[in-house]
Amino acid sequence: MEAQDSSIETHDLTVIYNKKPAIWNIDFLLPKGKIIGIMGPNGSGKSTLLKAIMGITEPNIGYSKIFNKPLDEVRDRVSYVPQRQSVDWDFPASVYDVVAMGRFAKLGLLKRLTEEDKHIIKDSLEKVKMAPFANRQISQLSGGQQQRVFLARAIAQRADLYLMDEPFVGVDASTEEAIINLLKSLRDEGKTLVVVHHDLHTAQHYFEWLVMMNTRLVASGPAEEVFNEQVLTDTYGGTLTTLSKVANLLQEKSFPMRHK
Repeated sequence: MEAQDSSIETHDLTVIYNKKPAIWNIDFLLPKGKIIGIMGPNGSGKSTLLKAIMGITEPNIGYSKIFNKPLDEVRDRVSYVPQRQSVDWDFPASVYDVVAMGRFAKLGLLKRLTEEDKHIIKDSLEKVKMAPFANRQISQLSGGQQQRVFLARAIAQRADLYLMDEPFVGVDASTEEAIINLLKSLRDEGKTLVVVHHDLHTAQHYFEWLVMMNTRLVASGPAEEVFNEQVLTDTYGGTLTTLSKVANLLQEKSFPMRHK
């Protein structure tokens, strides 16, 4: 893959917190038009990587490009969905207001919404099945509903690249299914989705490309090539043994992996 064909390019990307590296020397090219998973144990720097790419966190060393250009030149083509728990959901705003923020990202806060903008907002809500809740206060929603609203806001931006930090955390099985179907639909439209994820059991089903990391980059490539025992061991170390034991126990006892 050449740099001009990539969605994201990073070189020596390093972020240091309190004299300790959160991410160290991350160097990769990610393809366009794929659903890409970023995986690694807790504290491995996955969220920091997204924030560094988005310019939310300033890297100490290295740089990244999006669509072979600096972020500032293509910012309107990028949508970022942070972790749901990092948001103040008591902020007095309706579902419609939150999704409308996705349009103001392109328009500017002082511009009025056009009829086209309003149509895009309505369409975005319908895609995540939240149109009936348009006037509901976000604080009154369940965790899964809040996540759907966040995704609707991202869709409303009409971006080409979506960076999503743990969109499946704290949602029920039906919402998780709705989210992955939405990601596939966006992918089919030519969009690129980069998703921080933690569940090894669904990784191969959800992602076409995987980035495996533990502060440093362990591997990056097509899921069928990267998702193997050696890479998993290098990424998770002893943690992988525990995860495997739990998974085997669940299968042996026929426990459900998720509650419907």
